[in-house]
Amino acid sequence: MSPDPPKVIQQWEVVTMDFPFTDKTQKKTRPVLVISNTDFNRISNSLVVVQISTNLNSGLREYNVELTEEDINLYPRGYLKKKSIIKPYIVFSVAKGMVRARVGLLSSEKVEDVKRVIWKLYRL
Repeated sequence: MSPDPPKVIQQWEVVTMDFPFTDKTQKKTRPVLVISNTDFNRISNSLVVVQISTNLNSGLREYNVELTEEDINLYPRGYLKKKSIIKPYIVFSVAKGMVRARVGLLSSEKVEDVKRVIWKLYRL
């Protein structure tokens, strides 16, 4: 378990956010991975994140990165409910105020896995 989270949301941090259902009548809390760098996160009101899903058979499988709780350096109250996948091809910008909880930081090994897929996807 990692110490308490730093004040600034970090690049490669897993956080949870509330997302509306399609009909916009209810919300569901879901994890996302922050990919914007820590300097950007410090000065911006927004974060750039990618989707994390528990639907292991969804999306473009060759671009999915498997994620378990063991892949995260958890903060004291952080947890990941189920085995999941990171989808680096589903990128969006969100307001920092939407963050509900901070789960932890990805392990360095898992960061490298995500970077490899991002390079494969975007050639960056």
